[in-house]
Amino acid sequence: MKPKGAVAKSTKRGRPSGPAKKRINTRFPEDLADKIEYAAALRGVAVASFIQEAVAEQADRVIEAESRWKLTRDQAAAVAGMIAQPPKPTKKMLEAAKLASRHVVLRD
Repeated sequence: MKPKGAVAKSTKRGRPSGPAKKRINTRFPEDLADKIEYAAALRGVAVASFIQEAVAEQADRVIEAESRWKLTRDQAAAVAGMIAQPPKPTKKMLEAAKLASRHVVLRD
């Protein structure tokens, strides 16, 4: 099994190896298409392989960036304070917890 976000290795001609699983069609402005074709040629790979690699790298960066919270020092201190001294539960909070517990299954 390939690691998450892994791109299929390319063959000698620069095409992705293995069968394609899904097709995504897109259109590019002519100047961008020309740029992509030129860059792929400079690398000596097929355009499809070049696009797959570039998109996979960008997708990994976006997923990594969006998987974390970015807090200021003040915000981080406020969160740490709430963790250290959580507020007392209100009646509505206790009712919500009781309702939610009906949907939780504990397994061994």
